[in-house]
Amino acid sequence: MGVIVRYYADAERRDWHGHMVSLLERIHDDHDIPVEIDRIEARHGPIDAFPEAINHPTAEAVYERDLKNNRVLIENIDQRPSEAYKRSGDLAVAGHVAIVGDDVHWASTLTGDAYGYGPGASSKTAIDFLEDVADSPSDRLCVGCLELLDSEENYCPNCGRPLG
Repeated sequence: MGVIVRYYADAERRDWHGHMVSLLERIHDDHDIPVEIDRIEARHGPIDAFPEAINHPTAEAVYERDLKNNRVLIENIDQRPSEAYKRSGDLAVAGHVAIVGDDVHWASTLTGDAYGYGPGASSKTAIDFLEDVADSPSDRLCVGCLELLDSEENYCPNCGRPLG
């Protein structure tokens, strides 16, 4: 099982969107981790010269495929997907990122960055997650088994792989 970092585009704000695309490119170029974009809402013009796949599913298709009834995801986020990705009955998937193996193992529950969200939010936001992975993937996940990490480990607690 390999890891893929997936961005559900486009984030509501153009600056968030542009920053996330550039972070994905860094993750791909610096760490050789596959990245992809599911472009749910094309709000901000074309994405030029992206190194990997850009898909164009609907929000409904993404929710059904990746989020709904996903037991692994439910164990790794602090709320049910129906609470995290539905607002007043509408799907709110665009602007989030996910870690994908055979299924989605983790997905951001807050869009953008932690500014304005309060303490502890950075572990749940799309931009903060991508920034951590772009700087050092083992600060947030084991690329071997997709175990979520807290940057204190020297070895993955799940598979024993050396980190860092």
